[in-house]
Amino acid sequence: MNLWQWFTGNTLTIFGAAIGFALLIRNRYPSAAGWQGFLDSFESKGGQLLLLWVTDLIFVMVLIRNWHYLDATVQTTIVGILSAVNGAFLGAVGARPTTNGGNGYAPVSPAIPAAAPPAAPAPGAAPLP
Repeated sequence: MNLWQWFTGNTLTIFGAAIGFALLIRNRYPSAAGWQGFLDSFESKGGQLLLLWVTDLIFVMVLIRNWHYLDATVQTTIVGILSAVNGAFLGAVGARPTTNGGNGYAPVSPAIPAAAPPAAPAPGAAPLP
C-alpha cells in the first residue's frame, strides 16, 4: 500500500482529526452545557434511531469490506445477529412513551389541588343568582 492509497482510504479520519485539532488550538470547543444538550438529544426516540442507524452503517461498511473472507456459516450468523439486535432495539424504542419535551422522561403532570369549599358571602353582599 502506497501513501496515496492510505490517504484515500482514511480521508474522513484525517480531515476529522485535522478539524478537531484546529478547534482545540483555537480554544473553540463546545461548553459543558453544549455537550449536555448534545447528549440529551440521544434520550429521544429520534436520537436513538439515529444512533442505531450510524452504528449499523459502520457495521455494514466493515462487513462489506471483509465479507469475502468469511464462510457461509459465519455470514449467516452475522446477518442473524444484526437482525436480532435491530429488532430488539427498534422494539424497545417503539415501546417508549412519547413525551412532549422529547427528552426521554415522562411528562410531569402538576398535582391537581382538591376543590376548596365555596366561600361564605360577605355580610351585606348581594346574593348570587
